[in-house]
Formats: sequence, structure tokens, C-alpha cells
Amino acid sequence: MNRLDHCVRTLVAAAFLVIAMLSAPASAQSPAPLAAPHIDLVVNGRVLAMLRTPDGGVVLGGTFGSIDGVPRRNLARLRADGSLDPAFDPSPDRTVNALAIDASGRIYVGGEFQEIGGLGIERLARVSATGVVDPAWAPQPDSFVYALAVDATSRVHVGGQFGVIGGVTRSGLARVSTATPAVVDAAWNPAPDNTVRVIAIASDDRVYVAGGFFNVGGAQRRRIARLLGNGSADPAWNPDPGGDVLAITFDASGRVHVGGSFTSIGGQARNRIARLSAGDGLADAGWNPNADSIVHAITVASDGAVYAAGLFSQIGGIARRNLARLSASNGAPDAEWDPSPLGGAPYALLADANQVRIGGAFHRVSSQYRLGFAVLSTQAGAGVQPARDVESLSPAITLMLKRPYGMLVGGTFYKADGVVRPYMLRLRHDGTIDETPNADDTIIARIVASFEEPGPLTINGLLRTIAALPDGSFVFGGSFTSVGGLSRNRLARLLADGSVDTAWAPSADNSVHALATDTAGNVYVGGDFTTINGTPRTRLARLRSDGTLDTAWNPSANQTVYALAVGAAGVYATGSFTTINDQPRRQMVRLGATGSGTIDAAWNPGSDPFQQSVRAIAVGSDGSAWIGGRFDAIGTEPRSRIARLGPDGSLDPDWNPGADNDVQILAHAADGKVYAGGRFLTIGGQPRVGLAAFAPVFGDRIFANGFDDGPTP
Repeated sequence: MNRLDHCVRTLVAAAFLVIAMLSAPASAQSPAPLAAPHIDLVVNGRVLAMLRTPDGGVVLGGTFGSIDGVPRRNLARLRADGSLDPAFDPSPDRTVNALAIDASGRIYVGGEFQEIGGLGIERLARVSATGVVDPAWAPQPDSFVYALAVDATSRVHVGGQFGVIGGVTRSGLARVSTATPAVVDAAWNPAPDNTVRVIAIASDDRVYVAGGFFNVGGAQRRRIARLLGNGSADPAWNPDPGGDVLAITFDASGRVHVGGSFTSIGGQARNRIARLSAGDGLADAGWNPNADSIVHAITVASDGAVYAAGLFSQIGGIARRNLARLSASNGAPDAEWDPSPLGGAPYALLADANQVRIGGAFHRVSSQYRLGFAVLSTQAGAGVQPARDVESLSPAITLMLKRPYGMLVGGTFYKADGVVRPYMLRLRHDGTIDETPNADDTIIARIVASFEEPGPLTINGLLRTIAALPDGSFVFGGSFTSVGGLSRNRLARLLADGSVDTAWAPSADNSVHALATDTAGNVYVGGDFTTINGTPRTRLARLRSDGTLDTAWNPSANQTVYALAVGAAGVYATGSFTTINDQPRRQMVRLGATGSGTIDAAWNPGSDPFQQSVRAIAVGSDGSAWIGGRFDAIGTEPRSRIARLGPDGSLDPDWNPGADNDVQILAHAADGKVYAGGRFLTIGGQPRVGLAAFAPVFGDRIFANGFDDGPTP
């Protein structure tokens, strides 16, 4: 290079440097994400407590952020017609575990909150029928409240794990006046030796309590007790369960119905549900539904029918998933009533002769999506009323796939922008939701349906990653061992019609976390496995399009491979590994796409230690790479969970949006945009629920290592 050429190159470099400096964003979080996608993705919230109000409405408490898209934090009221009460919004900042109501219609709220109604009232509060918090009634227990009940004289019974309430020492159980300020009853101190989780008051005003205690009211009582008016344990009533009691209720005859995890109670073998005499606490010999797992809630309707809810799959000798109606006479399940909540347990029940309201952690009831709350008919067939969904935001995007129409996105969500779209949705090139029918819909529908037992594919484990082949088929990987009744060890292929490819059956001996394909239809596989089809392959492998193992391509990672991407320069892998083929490569490597998969010695951005793992990678057409994970620095440079690398692997000093939680998946779109998915709620300084896109970055930038000016002659 002559001196003139060198000067020209130096001036050009300087000019580009000035331009870059002048155009660099001033904010530390740059760039901001594009306007779309900006989608509210939700799953079910959890309803842990319910109560009726005198006007026929229902108050819901638990852990949630909205009701049918309307913000409501952890406490809400539905009017008698099922609509959301627009005025009732105390908004406790943390979980509500318990609710009770007094004769004046005032509502008592217990839980884990530290603020309610904008006031610093902790864990126990009183709210008016219109949702106004009473600032003068604030017992301020020093730890969580799990149970509440109000007796006939409007005294409030409080159970939990607190040691002090109302400024008075009380170990997990107290009785508090409704006067202001709240006063703890000095004469009533049962002093359980462990947490109280259930309080129920019978029509005769006798108090029943359950929890983790072995002593209460001055006597040995294991997990359940009845207390006399002075707080002492009733000597005549001692069911002595062989496990936890989680629910107590009464029928019109005063008999005590209990549910929990016990296998004996009242002197009899009883699996998780029983009816006890109010006289002596013995189990009813003729009433034994026998649930095969935990009963969380139990209630008796005005017609005498007993409703039980929990995590069981069988009760009374027949299959019933999580909810059953039982005969008052012998405990037999109703053969015609089977709503089968899916996804989690119901924790709260309200029942009358016509309707059953259930609240919990479920997302489907009677084959319909109902998030956390549902109203069921008591008639045969268990019809479900229109949805009034209790929701929580779902920043949990784990799958993305570049497609001709835009992007296929998957994760743990049931609704997107208020519409039921479980697990997967299609995005147009502009980032908006695509509802136009598409050939992909057949496969999407079959995969989605298979997450709900039983499904057409019945995937028996976790689906972690998906890739598309040129012929229109999909390959997916995870931790499953069968798909559609066929043995498929962590890898399977679906044909374009959605059926399982019977001829494509490679077998991995452990989880598959990552898949990528090339234009020839080869499939690159990463994960935790050590063999493919019985042949040693340590966490990396390449399959031919017919599913057979490429015997030549054999790089070896010493720890998990979480993500793969194929670019013009080779195959990019990220994970928690520190060596590839016994050579140091910290969490990122570029491998040859052909031959043996040798390490690209010139590309080594992981030479400085990352603070935590790299979980995602996407590669642009110019060889730039975007990485995501749970790191907060790259080498000595701060980067919060997302970063961009130049074609040579150097860190882009200007591209630094930052995310508030893990970035789990990245994809580079055909138009150059980069999509990020994960557990974040903000990224690039903007609110985004687990999904965002960034504008294309055209051309190479001037990275930290600058231009190669060459030697000066």
C-alpha cells in the first residue's frame, strides 16, 4: 500500500467514525423495539379465594393481573350478571389468600400484600362493598395470612404464619374485633404450634381450624381441631388425620366435610376426603369417595350435593379430573357431570342448586378455554358459561421460526390480544398477528391440540425446539419419548399434512434443546445427549434429510448446547459449554457446516468469560450474530441479556437495548429484522410481553477493533 492510498483509507475511516459517533443513540438502551409486535400474551392467573356478596356478586382473590384484559391486580369483584365491577379495584400488590365478609357487607382480605388501595396496610385489610380500603382497620400481622372467617357476632378469625398481630403476640391464630382500630381479643389465644391454613365456622358458631400444628388450644391436636368459645380445644372432637387438611365445610345437618392429603382420619382409612360427625369427629362409615390425590377445596350446595376439587384423576372408583360432584348419601360421583378442569387445580368453590363457580390455576374446563375462573351448570353435561378470564401476563416465548409469511411464534400463552390463541401464533412481516388461513395451520393445530391430553399427537414430554425443512415438513425436538403413539426419542418429524413421519426416526439418548436446518435439508441438533442412534455424539450432531446420522460431522461439547443457527460462514452454537473438541470455547462457537465440523479459529467472541449462559442466537446475511440469554456482561462490557456481534465476532458497541429478564430465543427475518422472545416485560426501554422485534442493521458497523489500516510503508 502506497502512502496516498494509506492516507485516503485513513480519512475514509475517520469520516465513518465521525458519522457513527454523531448518529449513535444517546440512550444507554438502544435501539428501542419496533412498534410491532406489541402483543398482550396471557395465561391463567390463580384464584385462591372466593366469596359471595349480598347482591349476588362474587369477589375473587389470588394472583392475577387482569380480568378479560381489564387491569385488576389480585382482587376483583364480578357483579351478579358476571360482569366486572368497574369501581371495585383495591389492587393489593401481592397475593390474596383468603376472603371473608361480615353482616354489614364489609370484605376482609388476607394474604401476602404490603400495600392495598394505595395504603401501606400489610397482609390483612378491610374493604367496603365498593372497594374502598378502611385506613383505620389495620391489624398489620407480621407475616402471611392464609385463612379468614367471620362469626355471627362479626368477630374476625385470622389464621396464618404470623407471630404478632394488632401489636399483640399471637402464633398463627387470632380473633380480632371489627371496631376501629382493630383490637385483638385478649382472652382468646389457642396458640397453635405451627401455621394455620384453614378456618371454618359452623352454624352453631363453633370454630374449626386446620394447618401444620400438632398442638392447639392447650391440647395435642394433629392438623385439625375444634375450638370452644374460650379458645381451648374441644376434648370430645379429635379426628387425628394422617396428613394435611386443606378444606373444611359443613352440610345442613352440621356434618363436617374435609379434604386434603390425608390417608386416614376420624379413626378410619380415608383417602383425602371424608365426612366427619360433628359430635365425636369419627368418619362416616357409609361415605367414602376415596380420591387418588389431593383435595384442595370442598363445598356443599343447597341441594345437598357435595363438590370436591383438587389434583385427583380418580374419585369414587371412576375417572374424574380435578373436580367432581358427589352424592350426599353415599359419596358416589355423578356419572353425568364431568367438567374436567385442565392445567392446574381448582382451589376455591362456590355452589348452589343451579351453578358451581370454580377458581384456581386451570386453563380449560369442559373442553373450553377458561382461565382461572369458570361458572358451570349443575345440570348433566356440565355446560360452562361464557368466559370471564382471570389472567396473568405470559412472558414465556420459547419457539420462533422464520416462514414465508413472516414468523411463527410459540410459547406458554393461551390468549393473544384478548383472543384465544393457545401456544402458537403467526406474525406477518410487519409484526402483526396473521389470521389468514395458511398451510402451516394444519401442523400448528395438531401440535397445539397435543398439549392438551388427549391430543392427536399425544406428545408425552416437553417440546423445546422446532425447525422447518424445505419440503414443508417440520422437525421438532425436546424431552419426549413418544409422539402419536410411536416411539420417538427426543426427535420427530411431522409431514406437511400433520401426520408423524413413520420413516424418520433418529433417537437421542437425552434432551434436544436446539435444531437448525440448511438449504439441503440437513438438520443440526444440539442438546444434552451423548448418543444418536446409539452412535456417540456429545451434544452436537448432524442428520441428513432422511434422518440418518452424518458420520463425518462430529464436534463435541463438554456441556449443554442450547441454540443453533446456520449462516453462510458455518454453524453457530451457544450454550453452557466451555470446550468444543477439548479446545477452549466459552458458550459460543462457529463450526464448519460440512466435513467434520471443525472449529472456526478466527471466530471466538467467548474468549472473555460470560457471566452466565448464552441461550439464543440468530445470524444475519452478513454474518452478524445476535445473542441472548441470562448474562449481564460480555467480557467487561455490560450487556443485559441481549447483544449484537459483528461478522468477526466483536461486540457491537452501539447496539445495546437491554432486557429485564431472560432472552430465550432469537430469529433473523428475511427482511433483516431481528425477533427476540423470552421472559422479559421490558426490552430496549419499552414494555413488551416476551416478544419484540428490532429494525434491520444494514451493512457492517465500525466495531471496537476498528479498521485494519494495514502496515505503513
